[in-house]
Amino acid sequence: MAMRFIRKYFFLILAVLIAVFGYIHICMAGKEYTLIRDDFRSVSEITGINVSDDSTGKVEIADWSMTEKGLRIRLKSAAPGKVYVDISSANLQAVSVLYVHNNGVITNRVFFGDCTGSDTVVLCIVIYLALMIMTLIVRYYMLEKRSFYSYDNVLYLGLIIFSVFLTFTQVRALLLKDGIDGVLNQAVSSFNGFILATLPFVMIATICVTVSNIKLIRKEGKTWRNMLGLILGLILGAGAVIPTIIDEFIYGSNMFDIHYERGIVRYIGMFLVNGISSVVAYLECILIGTIITGIKTAKHIPKLDKDFIIINGCRIRKDGTLTPLLKARVDRAVEFAKRQKDRVGRPIVFVPSGGKGSDEAISEAEAMKRYLIEQGISENCILPETASTTTEENFKYSYELIKKTHGSTFFNLAFSTTNYHVFRSGMLADKLGIRTEGIGSKTKRYYWVNAFVREYIATLAEKKKTHIKIISILLLITLISTMVVYVSQSVMF
Repeated sequence: MAMRFIRKYFFLILAVLIAVFGYIHICMAGKEYTLIRDDFRSVSEITGINVSDDSTGKVEIADWSMTEKGLRIRLKSAAPGKVYVDISSANLQAVSVLYVHNNGVITNRVFFGDCTGSDTVVLCIVIYLALMIMTLIVRYYMLEKRSFYSYDNVLYLGLIIFSVFLTFTQVRALLLKDGIDGVLNQAVSSFNGFILATLPFVMIATICVTVSNIKLIRKEGKTWRNMLGLILGLILGAGAVIPTIIDEFIYGSNMFDIHYERGIVRYIGMFLVNGISSVVAYLECILIGTIITGIKTAKHIPKLDKDFIIINGCRIRKDGTLTPLLKARVDRAVEFAKRQKDRVGRPIVFVPSGGKGSDEAISEAEAMKRYLIEQGISENCILPETASTTTEENFKYSYELIKKTHGSTFFNLAFSTTNYHVFRSGMLADKLGIRTEGIGSKTKRYYWVNAFVREYIATLAEKKKTHIKIISILLLITLISTMVVYVSQSVMF
C-alpha cells in the first residue's frame, strides 16, 4: 500500500523533499554572501566600502578583493532588514541593495533574490525536471508498445515537449544566478517566449489552414465544421498575440505607474500575460504531440498476421454507391489483404461496418460488400455488420459479430479508415478493450487539414478533465509565482 502511494505521488513527494532540502541548505549556507560588482576593475580605484547608516538591517564585511569578474565582497549577516552597501571610487559611486532575513539569510537586490545556496536549489530543480522528462519518455515508449492508440501517448508526448522547454529556462536561470525570484519569473515568463518562438509557424499554419478551408468550403459547402481549421488557427494566433498586446497596453499606457513596484496593476498584467501564455503553450505542445502521433499511426503498417479487417463506414451516395472517401477505405483494406496474401499466404476476412441512414438506400456495410465483390473478393470472405451508426459502434458491433462467427476471442484484427481518422479510431477501439492495428487511406489535402483539426478537438475532449486539471495547475503556479515576485519586489521598495 505504501509503495503504491509512493509510486503514484513520487514526483509530488520529490518536489516537497527538494523544497525542504533547499530551505535547509539555504538556511545553513546563506548567512554569508559574496557580492560581485563588475563595474570596478582595480583595487587602486576603490576609496571606500561601507554599510549605509540608514539601513534597517546590518551586515559585516568579512573581506574584499579584486578578481577577473570584478570586485568581490564577502559579507556576513548581523541583523535582519534592508541593507545598503556603498562602494565608492574616484570616478564612481555604486550602491548594492541586500536583504537580511530573520533566519540570517542574505539575498541580493530583492527579498527572494540570489543568495548563497540558491544555485544548488536551481540545479536540483533542473535535475528534477530532467528526471521527469526521462520518466515521461520511458512511460511513453512503454505505453506505445502496450497500446499504440492510447490518448495518453499524445498527453505524454505533449508533456515531454513542454517539460524540455521548461528545463532549458531553468538552466538559463542557473547561469544568470537570478535566485528564487528569478527562477520563478523565468519559469512563468518562459511560456511567452515559447509562443513567440512558435509564432511564425503558427502564422504560416494559420495561412495554410485558411487557404485549405476556403477550398474546402467551395467544394463541400459553408458549415461551421468546415471552418474548424480556420477557427483553431485564429485562436492559437490570438493566444500568441494577446499577451504581447496586454503587455504593451500596460507598459505603454499613462493610466498606470508600472515603475511603482507595489502597484497591483503591474502584477495583474504579469499574471494575465504569463497565464494566457502558459495555457497557449500547453495547447500548442498537445497539438504538436497530436500531429506527431497522428502521422505515426496513419503511416503505420500492421503486422501481416491478421484474420479480420474492419472497414469503418461513412456516408454513401443516394444511389447506394460509395463516395470517394469510403471507396478509398475499402481499396486500402483490399490492398493490405493482397499484400498479406502475397507475402505470407494468409487470407483475411473483410468486415465492412456501417448501418443504414434515414436518407440512404441501403446500409453502408451492404454498399461496401457489393463493391468488394466487384473487386473480385469472394462473398465467403465478407462479413458485413449493418447495425452501427458511429465509429465506436463500428468496433463494438463488428467485434461481437467476429467473436460470434469465429467462436473465440483469439484472432488478430486490423481496421481501415481515412488517414486523419486512424488515431482516434484506434483510440476508441482501445477504450473498448479491442486490440487492433489500423491503416489509413489517403484523402484530398484540403479536406485532410480540416478533418485533422476535428480529430485534435475530439481527442482534447476525450481527456478534457485531465487537460482542465493541468491548465488549472499551470494557472495556480503562475498566480503563486506572480505573488512571490510581488512580495519580493514590494518588500524592497
